[in-house]
Amino acid sequence: MFSFLKKLCLSVVLLLPALGFADNINNLRAFSNQDKTRVVLDLDFNPHYSTALKDDAHTFIVRVNDVDNYKSAKSNLSFDKRSAVTKLTKNLDGNDVRYIFTLDGSGTPNVFVLKPQSGRNYRLVIDFPHTSPRAREPIKGEIKVLDQKTADKLAGSGVGSGGIPPTHVITVDDADNAEQALLNSLSTVGADGIRTMTPAQAVAYQKELQELRESQKAAQNKTNKNTQVEEEVLDTQAPPPAKVITANPDPFIIAVDAGHGGKDPGAIGKRGVKEKNVTLAISKYLADYINSNKQFRGRLIRSKDIFVDLDKRSEIARRYKADILISIHADSVASGNSARGASVWVLSGNRAQRENGKILKSKGKQTSLLGGAGEVISQSDQNPYLAATILEMTSENARSEGYTLGQEILVKLGKFTKLHNSKPIPASLAVLKSPDIPSLLIETGFLSNRYEEIQLNQPNYQKQLAYAIYQGIKSYYDKNPAMMFKSRQESALRAGVPEKVHTVKKGEFLSKIAKNYGVSVNALKQRNNLKSDVINIGQKLVIPN
Repeated sequence: MFSFLKKLCLSVVLLLPALGFADNINNLRAFSNQDKTRVVLDLDFNPHYSTALKDDAHTFIVRVNDVDNYKSAKSNLSFDKRSAVTKLTKNLDGNDVRYIFTLDGSGTPNVFVLKPQSGRNYRLVIDFPHTSPRAREPIKGEIKVLDQKTADKLAGSGVGSGGIPPTHVITVDDADNAEQALLNSLSTVGADGIRTMTPAQAVAYQKELQELRESQKAAQNKTNKNTQVEEEVLDTQAPPPAKVITANPDPFIIAVDAGHGGKDPGAIGKRGVKEKNVTLAISKYLADYINSNKQFRGRLIRSKDIFVDLDKRSEIARRYKADILISIHADSVASGNSARGASVWVLSGNRAQRENGKILKSKGKQTSLLGGAGEVISQSDQNPYLAATILEMTSENARSEGYTLGQEILVKLGKFTKLHNSKPIPASLAVLKSPDIPSLLIETGFLSNRYEEIQLNQPNYQKQLAYAIYQGIKSYYDKNPAMMFKSRQESALRAGVPEKVHTVKKGEFLSKIAKNYGVSVNALKQRNNLKSDVINIGQKLVIPN
């Protein structure tokens, strides 16, 4: 008895996998009438799917997610001459099945799911409405509406309408089960397979068919609420290459901070793309573009996949004697994948005030926090109001420059990609807290958006983002050269070695000024980006250290 039970238990265990529910595409079928081409996928499961209509409505894609028999799922269909679908191809993305329909003379497809009924499984139905006149031409053997007198004469004769053998017979294997049942109930088929209707039956058929299609449309609308629309992601064209060149002896330093890193992956998209990898790639491309301009020099806060504490990032920028700090990130939201586009964030006034308060209370630490500016503040202990005023002015100037620079970058980004916000957004962000360095954070897109996740993982797209950011930086300082001069002065102050500024007086020329300060003419020209030896009275020249 024990041996029998043991064998029985083993048999049950062996049968368990076979009893499991497989998510299979069992069949793929199609038929056409004068109004539409219908394609039906017979499924073992309630599908999660997405669709895309592209190429000016000549291509329609249906992606069915997580299919067990994705390799063996049917991929061939035949279509009659008036079908709106001219070709079907199948390709795979992991275990997702993508059916790609080539269309000719189709309106916007309607897609919906029919739940199991009458012994059938789930059906994913795709209706391609006909817009071409050729679809209106009748095919021999289709349903014909007869007058009552002719129908009475043919009754029991075994001959269909006109006695013409059919060239196409709509069967239960072709049509949707519900429409086929309605058709069968309101028509009569002859021995040759041709169905006929009386005028009264035709009126009833049209009325009930309309009601049936309205109920199917309601099912479609309900299904579409849980359906994702997938956009075809094409590869991005590469921007102009960045050729790194030798910078001026004393270039404008731009610190580039790749968000997250190491043990902190940041946001992770549904396809597994990690923010820390995206930000590092974009930051490296941005540094390359910055270094293609002899006026600038880009310095990376992190150049590999390592973790850098948020509080350390602005300190590293200060050690680099950075004139501005740009932090690169990728956004994500938990509410869905509809949010998309780039944005720029700057430090809010409230956060700036809190950070300023901490610095003022940090007796003896102002120098390490602010460099040369900190020395001035620390020497103002006897006048705390003066210290607060100096710090507030420094902080406000930095925030103002970060905001206006962010505006210019958004203009350039908006010419390449979508924008989530068209203006810089004030926020309380730790990486932007340095009160003396103009800082901004750029969200390059949303990894929670399926479309942008694919884009952000493409090298050419990353390069285009970096190129647009660089173009924004260059454009801003081309339009506002005085701001570059101002930033250089402030960064020198942070480093504790402020540069001298000379105002040109009557009778002075470059070689005389250079000799007076003990520098070369070439160094003086390079530091001030002069194309010739011509200078003007009242012009300010920065004397290189």
